[in-house]
Amino acid sequence: MKKIIFSIFALAFSLALVNCGEHSHDHSHDGHNHSHEGHEHSHDSHEPINIVAYGDSVEVFAEVGKLHAGEETFILAHVTHLSNYKPVEVDEIAINLMVAGKSVKSVAKKLSPGMYRCNMKPESAGEGYMIFKVPGSTDAATAVTVFDAGHHHHGTEAAHAHGSNMVTFTKEQSWKIDFAVEKVAARPVNRVVKGVARLSNAPENVTTIVAATSGRVRYNNAVAIGRNVRDGETLFIMETGDVTDDNAALKFAEAESRYNYAKAEYERKRELVKTQIVSLSEFQAVEASYLQAKAVYENLNKNFKSGKMFLKSPAAGYISDIAVASGDYVAQGAPLATLQRDGELQLFCEVSVRHASVLRNVTDVNIELNDGTCYSLAQVGGRIAGIGRAIQNDCNMIPVTVMVKNLPGVVPGNVVNMYLVSPSDESAIVVPRTALVEEMGRLFVFVQHNPVTFEKRLVTIGANDGKNVQILTGVQEGERVVTNGAVSLKLSQGAGALDPHAGHVH
Repeated sequence: MKKIIFSIFALAFSLALVNCGEHSHDHSHDGHNHSHEGHEHSHDSHEPINIVAYGDSVEVFAEVGKLHAGEETFILAHVTHLSNYKPVEVDEIAINLMVAGKSVKSVAKKLSPGMYRCNMKPESAGEGYMIFKVPGSTDAATAVTVFDAGHHHHGTEAAHAHGSNMVTFTKEQSWKIDFAVEKVAARPVNRVVKGVARLSNAPENVTTIVAATSGRVRYNNAVAIGRNVRDGETLFIMETGDVTDDNAALKFAEAESRYNYAKAEYERKRELVKTQIVSLSEFQAVEASYLQAKAVYENLNKNFKSGKMFLKSPAAGYISDIAVASGDYVAQGAPLATLQRDGELQLFCEVSVRHASVLRNVTDVNIELNDGTCYSLAQVGGRIAGIGRAIQNDCNMIPVTVMVKNLPGVVPGNVVNMYLVSPSDESAIVVPRTALVEEMGRLFVFVQHNPVTFEKRLVTIGANDGKNVQILTGVQEGERVVTNGAVSLKLSQGAGALDPHAGHVH
């Protein structure tokens, strides 16, 4: 009997040792405890959880300590404008914890732009809500669980990035760059035709200066390509004294003689028509001849002096081309230079006739510059001037002409990509082109798990209109994708993941 009692006692003691050993395991990550100003955040000491809430215009990402009834905890909130993903700058935000019909309120003071901290003591255990009241936005609320005092929970929502495709990017980092996240949804996918267009000045903004008479041409002052000129500024001087054919001096003399004769006839018959000695039709013919002779004479008189003809700029602009050298002999009507004025620019391209059905319904054009920047017609004050309705020059190509008022960073002669956009009824997931990053010939996007943790995910793409890209695989509807700043996340991943709590003040 004594042996049986002893065996039972030994078995109970052994089980107690085993159970004690099971509860002595270290739950820290990789054997390291994460310390924040003296606070040990291993699982057994209740590592802070990360919670996310959205108002209509703000994102709240908060680190919250242990949520136990009757025990004080801290809340460190990062509050971001959804319009530009920059930190909210107000003096304080209100935080309300509602559990089991009871409300606990606290005010979080600003530590720095976008960062707010307070302490809070939950009163009741159970499921509830934490509500963030940020001035200028609707309430941002999220579900939370408050545990009984002394409860040991080992779950955590801490934002640790695990795996080669995960990257941590703190709010402080994202606030410093051009950063944005977009919740993707299925939307109409445009039909697109891509073409390569050459930029030139609109025809009405280009003027060719021609020789008014035959003779030797001389530059007046500095005539050079790219030089700005004033309206009425003398650019060329035609010397005609040693030229026998089409002599400008002779032309001027003839014009002056015709003008004087026409003027005398006009004045004489103007008096005679009053007494009906000259018919009205005869007087009108004389008047027309006089006005024509006057115009020719005044034009020559204005530009001709001492055997020289002065050729002036017809408008303000800049010289884009010079066709002669100073001292050359030119015939009347020969082009001397091309003058261009600021104004609308013309984009011209040709696309294959197989796209004719799409071209009939084009509603917009996206213009991609050499640096990758892309503009819609509305952004550059553009308009579709014309789309051909027939094949040109037997080459199975259809011409397309687009006019734009302002295209930053380009000059006439540049070549750009044009995406001719036609609407369709097809729907698919579409993201801005800026969301894509390329690596080893493959395309990726960064999908947000929470505001500081992102997954680099391989995608395949479909239609591309220069600004937006159709996603065929890799992203699901409702997921949040980084649309600005993806390159910075890629660089951050290459540099190694950062502690998500780095720089936080608890």
